[in-house]
Amino acid sequence: MKTDFASYAKRGGKAVFFSICLLPLFWGWQSAYAQQLSLSLNLAPELRNAQILRVSDFNITGSGSVSTLFNLVITNSSAGVINALLRFELIGDRFPNTPIVVANTRPFPISPGSYTLTYQDIARGGDIDYNADAVQELTDAILQTGKLPAGNYTFILTVFDARQPNTLQDQESQTLRISSFTSLDLISPGAPVGNRECVEQFGLLPQFKWNSNADRFFMTVCEVLPSNSSPEEVMQNQPRLQQFVQRGSDFVGSPSLIYPSGGLPLQFGKTYYWQVQAIINSPSGEVRLPSEIWCFQISSINNPGGSASIQQLLNLLGSSDLAALFGEGGPLHGFKPTGVASMNSRRMELAELLNLLRNQSIKTLSVQIE
Repeated sequence: MKTDFASYAKRGGKAVFFSICLLPLFWGWQSAYAQQLSLSLNLAPELRNAQILRVSDFNITGSGSVSTLFNLVITNSSAGVINALLRFELIGDRFPNTPIVVANTRPFPISPGSYTLTYQDIARGGDIDYNADAVQELTDAILQTGKLPAGNYTFILTVFDARQPNTLQDQESQTLRISSFTSLDLISPGAPVGNRECVEQFGLLPQFKWNSNADRFFMTVCEVLPSNSSPEEVMQNQPRLQQFVQRGSDFVGSPSLIYPSGGLPLQFGKTYYWQVQAIINSPSGEVRLPSEIWCFQISSINNPGGSASIQQLLNLLGSSDLAALFGEGGPLHGFKPTGVASMNSRRMELAELLNLLRNQSIKTLSVQIE
């Protein structure tokens, strides 16, 4: 037993000795896989200034252009080349625990030092996947607007050493806020095409008004020709006016523009269609979101008051007695306004009265028929 113990002790001593000698080797192996890759993530300027974000910017289907999206600096602080793996994830408010998009690179060598990459490098050199359920839920909104719904979208970048692909080296994230966009509603002159007859406009310099939270617009006015068969076809005619309109320089507050002298002159008796496009920034460039198409008619110089003018006046005055008076069978059926009105003994054009009523600058207290 004594011999056996001594022999065991000797063997045990060797075991202890070997374990002590191997310990530095073990830690040396660990240090080779310690954090030697680090990341610094910044959203690209075109993304920081973006007002909308589109699925196409991520090139999920593998076709089309790929947006830059971000600038990623990856640093290798070791003395040797490391094969790195990068993973990109997009997280949205609606799916906080499930990435909408995931892109993984294949292993690529990183020499000592710092290097800059973008989403283009990751998407083109690796595999892109997406959450089918998340994309399906977003489909309706995307089909309607071509963009992801408003909310917070978080970009997550993770780097791995290819020798330990399940252990992250570093991770960076940035959150992008996409605001609710975009209202674009025309106000005047005219009315939506097809809803009713084109509203008459008095004068050759109408003031165009619309509501929108965008800052930049492109407005087009086209004359309706007898050969036209659709509103879209009308808007392909030679424009009477095409002009950019910028908040802060062309208007303050609600967007508006008086027909400029630089446009081709409008003509009495002609009908015109007009449309506004809101110009929005996206990572892949400018996006133009169109309004409805509206129409108006310039009243004939010899006929300043027409049926449309009567209808506008009746609608704004809101009197059923007036409607009966001018309506079919009424004593004034077929009569037209002279184009001249009077307010507080001051004569004014009928167009001015209609504008005052339309803009609620004056209110109708009562209507009396004499």
